[in-house]
Amino acid sequence: VQPYPGALPGAPVPVQAWPQAPCGVMPLYAQGPPPLPPSMGSFVHPIAAAQPHAADFFLGPLHSYGHIDDFGPPLDHAPVPPGWHEEEEERPHILSVDLEELDLRPEADHMKAGWFETLKYFLTLHPHSEEHDDIPLPKHAPKATIQGEFLVSEIHPPKEPEVGVKRVSFREGDGDVQSERVRQHTYVPFKEHLELKMDRLDAHLVAYLWGKKSSMRNEEFTLVGRAVAPLHDYQHQRKFTKWGVFDLTDGHRMAELRLKYSVITTPSAVQRPRAVEAEQTKVTLQWTPPASDHGSPLIGYRISILLDQQHNDGPQWHTVCELTKSSTPSFVVTNLVGNTAYLVDIQAVNKVGPGDACEVPITTAPCGPDPPSKPWVEESRDDCLNVAWYPPPSDGGFPVKTYRLKMRKILGASASTWNKWMGPKDSKAIWIDMGTVAASEKEQDEPSMYNAWVGPLEKTTCEYRFQVFALNKAGESEGSELSEPEYT
Repeated sequence: VQPYPGALPGAPVPVQAWPQAPCGVMPLYAQGPPPLPPSMGSFVHPIAAAQPHAADFFLGPLHSYGHIDDFGPPLDHAPVPPGWHEEEEERPHILSVDLEELDLRPEADHMKAGWFETLKYFLTLHPHSEEHDDIPLPKHAPKATIQGEFLVSEIHPPKEPEVGVKRVSFREGDGDVQSERVRQHTYVPFKEHLELKMDRLDAHLVAYLWGKKSSMRNEEFTLVGRAVAPLHDYQHQRKFTKWGVFDLTDGHRMAELRLKYSVITTPSAVQRPRAVEAEQTKVTLQWTPPASDHGSPLIGYRISILLDQQHNDGPQWHTVCELTKSSTPSFVVTNLVGNTAYLVDIQAVNKVGPGDACEVPITTAPCGPDPPSKPWVEESRDDCLNVAWYPPPSDGGFPVKTYRLKMRKILGASASTWNKWMGPKDSKAIWIDMGTVAASEKEQDEPSMYNAWVGPLEKTTCEYRFQVFALNKAGESEGSELSEPEYT
């Protein structure tokens, strides 16, 4: 929210006092707080609204990370972010936070509890991408972690330090030595690990320090202060640092928070995928692990295959292996069809999930050809039959060299209705190999019809049917469909 009309940048915001508020704490709402759920208790921000319609707060000049001065001197230039972040792409991340302890400074003494109250503290951590001045304050004190939104720590009471500091002074004149025991700052031990799953990486991590005062009749939540740190400045991750927690109105340091945080995401794409061995029903793949695991060690790979590129709903990917048993960069894709092209997707997997896709085309080894067409009798004369057929739709990856013709005959069978009921059955059929026919060398360019004369035929009644097989370097096809019966 902008300051009241006519205010200069950084000018204080006018407030309305609330006599019932504790010393140093003012209410959030200028016309009284709105009703909250019974389980929420009361909620107090340490600043007041400038206008009754205000929905946010003027926080003063917070244009940089200057308040997080415990990170050390500023860098000459910002570190180069990983390549996957250059375009702010949607990508799953995990934010890991190790909370150590909170050191409360004297400026936070206004939070002292009365004899009838208990005082505890907790932290909430919120990813944000707004500019500092535009980061909204929470509308209520979060109760528990919500994945994808924010983290909430356990609630802890403050503790007095177990070790005191002794201050020594000398009295002028007689050289007497005076000493007094000076109390160190109250602290809050957290000692906990938190993790937040996110769909993308925001620019900042905002830590809010909350105080909870409880009595037999009421509980009250106070937003003590906040700290803001960069999520894209990777040199500060994976090591314990101190964050200054500052008051939201005048910028006083209220506490110092010691923590360690890191951001991890899915791995980059695997490299140099290739098929090292291809058989008719399986292909062995090998690749090189990705250049970066993006902060989390690889635990395996996910393998998918494209089964139907022409499907009405788009490409149909099928997961062959959700997660390989090891991180060895190889896999055997099985249950394939010979002489067939496939598209395989390999993704490295870490704790966050599958990484960038890497698609590699593969082709299984050539196999036997498809069966030729159903043969037919083209001509019958001089006690001979001219049997014809067409080449198979696929040669299996190797050119068809020859065709083999087989004849099936049943002696005594005829085309009469009586024969169908009372004549010889298929069990009496005799199969005869009639020899081979060489395939045309130009068959792939100019598919042609093949034929072969068979005879002489039987002098008595007989049923003839024919079947054709195609042969290439890889093997023989299945037999074609039987021709229609021919009778003598």
